[in-house]
Amino acid sequence: MLTAFALWLRATPLSISIASHDWVIPAVQSLHIVTIAALIGSILVINLRLLGLIERSQAVSALMGHYLPVVAVSILVLALTGAVLIMGEPTRALFRITFWIKMALVLAAVILTWGLGRFSRTRLALSGDAGAALALKGGAVLALLLWTAIIFAGRWIGYTEGWPGAPQ
Repeated sequence: MLTAFALWLRATPLSISIASHDWVIPAVQSLHIVTIAALIGSILVINLRLLGLIERSQAVSALMGHYLPVVAVSILVLALTGAVLIMGEPTRALFRITFWIKMALVLAAVILTWGLGRFSRTRLALSGDAGAALALKGGAVLALLLWTAIIFAGRWIGYTEGWPGAPQ
């Protein structure tokens, strides 16, 4: 089923257009990378604040209110640019296990990041409860590890082989 989808996608006019213009993939990859920088910068500020390493004078909820919208817009732009990259070369990414690992990590990281945002605004987290503070710090460390793993997985997509029987 995935093979049929990838072959259909590769034959669409949009995919053919993307693949036939040599500048599209590098331009979209550049936008993708710049957006990753914005995302990771925001993720770093959020999680380093949750760990108490920076901006300790600023309320976590205020910081989240400032940086979570940047994270949301970045994820949207990354999804759109990622879709264009896949449309340009559908059999390149869709048949590599590294791509699917990256997608699973993205899902986990987004859920965790939004969960940390919600949790940091609850009375439990704001009440000074040591258990809540420890949970936030553990979540921050896990979020940083997940987002870092996403970057590594994204870079490795182009260097891993497709699985056996994948279309070329």
